[in-house]
Amino acid sequence: MKEDTDMTSGKDNARNDRGVAMLYVAVFLMSSLWLVSLAIDMGKLMTTRAELQRAADAAALAGASAVDPANGTLTQALARTRAVAAGGANTALREGSESVVINPDNDIIFPKASEIKVTVHRDAANGNAMTTIFARALGINALDVKADATAKAVPITETCTRLLPFAPALLANGVPYSKDCTSVYTLKADPTMANGGNFQLLSFPACNQGPCAGMSPNGANTIRCLMANGYYCCVDIGNTYTNTKPGNNVGPVKQGLQARWDGDTDRAQNICYSQYRGNYSRVMPVPIVQTFAGLNGRTDAKITGFAGFFMRTPPTGNGNNMIVTGQFIDYVQPGVGGSNPPPNALYTIRLTE
Repeated sequence: MKEDTDMTSGKDNARNDRGVAMLYVAVFLMSSLWLVSLAIDMGKLMTTRAELQRAADAAALAGASAVDPANGTLTQALARTRAVAAGGANTALREGSESVVINPDNDIIFPKASEIKVTVHRDAANGNAMTTIFARALGINALDVKADATAKAVPITETCTRLLPFAPALLANGVPYSKDCTSVYTLKADPTMANGGNFQLLSFPACNQGPCAGMSPNGANTIRCLMANGYYCCVDIGNTYTNTKPGNNVGPVKQGLQARWDGDTDRAQNICYSQYRGNYSRVMPVPIVQTFAGLNGRTDAKITGFAGFFMRTPPTGNGNNMIVTGQFIDYVQPGVGGSNPPPNALYTIRLTE
């Protein structure tokens, strides 16, 4: 009888071991399922956060491009419009992938006159929280996610695109060229003429970038190409490697500028930049130089800054009578940013946070 009892006890222990093993397996499977579910929801959370950050960055950079051409600060109404449009061009997960919506009044602030901060979100407060997939089993139906970005417009200290070899000299005592629409400057290629706002041609070194790549530093074809397309190698404030280009070179200068004018989608004459609706072909990024020590032959010309010049009229006249009229403006284009703007400036935009 004792032997029969031991055999029965062994069978019971085997059943108990199998039961415990099945319990362990069940717990393991449930834990694994929970971890996998958590990983899926965390993956969705991280993707949503990344998508929101991308939208915030795009919106802030777009908003920072709304530089007032008269003073280098941001035009806030235009900055809000551009930020909302750029943010809305992006998507981020909620239940599925949806367009990002930015409230121009609540989600955009201006910490400084040249700075914009944009916040984008998927949260309950705005009725668009990111929904979970498996965490709902734990009572977590949605998660709040947000991202923000700050961008600012900064004056350019180096530019590597589209710079023309026309160079206005810095005005006396560092007074800026007026950017008011009523201040119309008459620009002449002939440096011997005394009217205000004259440009003198600069002789840039040969460059292997851009539409004029491979051309010699001088020559009519080079001047014509640079006037139409700009110089695509880097030029910095403080550079003195440039020299004044002798002669007025009216023919190639006029032809190049006429090509810019003809290539614009808005060729209305005698309008202010604020009225302009073209493709920016009429806007000429130019270097400003300290002074021209002499008007005959080649002389060193130190670059002190950059500016935008908006052509109000196409080039007219011939010989020493060839003129272009226009308005100086602050303008945004790619470049390396600095801190304090010179009297006139080109600006670039960058993320600061």
